[in-house]
Amino acid sequence: MINFFRQIRNVFKESHAPLQQILLSRRAFFRLLGYLGTCTLLIVVAQNC
Repeated sequence: MINFFRQIRNVFKESHAPLQQILLSRRAFFRLLGYLGTCTLLIVVAQNC
């Protein structure tokens, strides 16, 4: 399974310039934070109802 993720990472590295990798990683990170924040907010609201 770990080998699968390494292969995906290698494909990603070969298809993007270093600056593009940084920008895409940053965008993905902030989208993940937004998703987790939304999940947390919905859980808190659901518990308080």
